Amino acid sequence: MEKELEEIIMKQLAFDELSEEEKAYFEEWYKESSHQKYFQELLKIHSGIMAYSVKDHVDREKAWRKVRPVRKISRIYEVLKYAVILLLPLCIGILLFTREREKTTTVYVEPIVKPGGKLAVLRLSTGKQVELSERVASMSEQGAKISNSTNNELVYKLVEDVTSTEDVYNTITVPRGGEYKLVLADGTTVWLNSDSYIRFPVTFSGDKRQVELRGEAYFEVAKNMEKPFIVRINDYDICVTGTQFNVRDYSNESVVTTLVEGSIQLERGKQIQKLVPGQQALLVNGRWIIKEVDVTDFIGWREGAFNFKEVCLENIINELARWYDFDVYYQNAEVKNYHFTAWFRRNASIEEVIEVLEKTKKIQMRLDGKTLIVQKKSI
Repeated sequence: MEKELEEIIMKQLAFDELSEEEKAYFEEWYKESSHQKYFQELLKIHSGIMAYSVKDHVDREKAWRKVRPVRKISRIYEVLKYAVILLLPLCIGILLFTREREKTTTVYVEPIVKPGGKLAVLRLSTGKQVELSERVASMSEQGAKISNSTNNELVYKLVEDVTSTEDVYNTITVPRGGEYKLVLADGTTVWLNSDSYIRFPVTFSGDKRQVELRGEAYFEVAKNMEKPFIVRINDYDICVTGTQFNVRDYSNESVVTTLVEGSIQLERGKQIQKLVPGQQALLVNGRWIIKEVDVTDFIGWREGAFNFKEVCLENIINELARWYDFDVYYQNAEVKNYHFTAWFRRNASIEEVIEVLEKTKKIQMRLDGKTLIVQKKSI
């Protein structure tokens, strides 16, 4: 059993996909506060959490290569990896040996500000609301079976022919501090980020597949050349037949669409803009700005990580606030425009995040209840 636990922990550290059985085993193990502390220490070693202020005179590309995880493992990473492998059995052995004693002596205080989790609310066409943070009984509407048996995703599956030509709609609302995965009746998969909302048909009975979105989502659209898939955002549409893309539409921010695979067409009135993989469209003052990007910088959240590359502090804090669900107060407005490059996992504690950003020696942060106070670092 210890060997199995060791392998599961290593897979979790390396972002490898876990089986449902392994997920359940890890989640049960992780419930204990001493295990959480132990795992976070391993994350610090494994992830190499770092941050740089671009106000410093540094090679930005070189700094980013140090921060961002890359597929070609560096020599240092190899050393760390094997150090973790060598130390892990010993650490687990010590942890298991002291487990009983820790159960009786450890007092765990639930943090006020903590990383988000699988949270969402489903609203059926009848108006009934269903909390999706836990497994719920299967439901059905308009010929579709609705279930969340894995506790991590909601799945719509067509089980009988639909004779109605009028779509029946459901909605999912993901609060601050939440994320959720949705599989639509046509097989399209949608990952919803914090503070997001989607309205969608239970089944797609017409000549098109149309959903409405607010917030952020990653779409992996099931291919159907005869029935285009349309994402409606504010006053424009994203039209596809089968592709993968990320779209972000939060209040007081520019709408950002990033294409990963396939092709998409943006339509706003008579304006039409096509994208190819690796391109991103920003809607600024009613006009699209198109640029080439590294898509991994914008879809890391779906893989459980924050990727920030030369991003202003205000935007970083806004994203963190949605995930950790805190308020923010700036004692010095100028710090909002400081730029940072950083990478860290989404399950890092807020204290670790603060520690990372403070390493730049440009800012100071502290928590007062659920409010993050940010100020310029005094000399």
